[in-house]
Amino acid sequence: MKKTLEFLKILFKIFIIIEIMIAFYSVFVGVSSEFNIFGAILFCFFEANGFVYENLSQIIILFCKGLILYPLIYFKVFIIIFFIILFFKLKKKFNNKLAFKYSIIPMIIIFALCSYFLKVVPDYSNKSHEKIVTLYGYKKYQQGYCLEEDRILPKDELYKRVVVDDFTKLLVREDILYKMIYNSITNHEYEIHKDINLDNYKDYLRKNAYSKEYVNYKELELVDYTKYLVVKNNIAGFTKPIILPVGGASVSISVYTDIAFEFEDDTYVTYRLFLVDKFDEREDKAKEYKHRLEDINYKIFTYEDDIKKRLSYRRKFDNCGYSNFNPEKEAIEIYNGI
Repeated sequence: MKKTLEFLKILFKIFIIIEIMIAFYSVFVGVSSEFNIFGAILFCFFEANGFVYENLSQIIILFCKGLILYPLIYFKVFIIIFFIILFFKLKKKFNNKLAFKYSIIPMIIIFALCSYFLKVVPDYSNKSHEKIVTLYGYKKYQQGYCLEEDRILPKDELYKRVVVDDFTKLLVREDILYKMIYNSITNHEYEIHKDINLDNYKDYLRKNAYSKEYVNYKELELVDYTKYLVVKNNIAGFTKPIILPVGGASVSISVYTDIAFEFEDDTYVTYRLFLVDKFDEREDKAKEYKHRLEDINYKIFTYEDDIKKRLSYRRKFDNCGYSNFNPEKEAIEIYNGI
């Protein structure tokens, strides 16, 4: 208790010294000012205080973020700092050799033990995308265990979880992006069209290229896409095309079909048919329809070619089915690229 009080006293003294320095600085600046001296002193006093506390808060925030994102690194740094301080404390009582023996050598041993027994494995359910585990937990993860549930998930279940996690984060990304572009809030949802299926969706889109909209948005129905989700080997897709419309000045649609996700080891790629539903009424209608039809044919061609060549961006997932998809980061990247 006494040590705590002493520590608080020291902090209080430091605080008083800082305040006195700020006050002196305020007076010095205030005297040389053409404004009212008292007002200038108050202004400079609060400005200086604001500067100190603003930067102090930023340092604290950065420290807390680092502690959350990289706890193992911070723990190792703490060990090093602790034993260095211990070394200088012991140096006052013992010679350098004994101080080294009782501080630095234990530090090296503890550091080595921590490095050996504490490991990091992927965990994309948290912001750090990592989780500290023991050596035993690390070995289980390497065998394919989901450590949260202490079991190895069947491939079908694992891949379905990845799809659900990816699709959930995709809606978050679209909501954020929409707010950034249009400064408005909306909730995006997955939908289906009763007349569109896997056999006719290409012809349906080509036919609707001669209308103002690729799909009739009023005829779309909200859907629980998991009811149509199927996994075959390393491919996940849907038994009916899933549509994600994105509203705005112009509307775009993403169509996910029977080949929507392809998995390989701990990574996956997504495939979608993406169309910008933009119709310029100022242009000659015949030319505009022709342009839209050529565009949709090209998009379908590149979509099928992409599936064959697997050129899409790869994401990672962990043993519990969480994806490393970062919706906030991707929304900012897309917005900056517009």
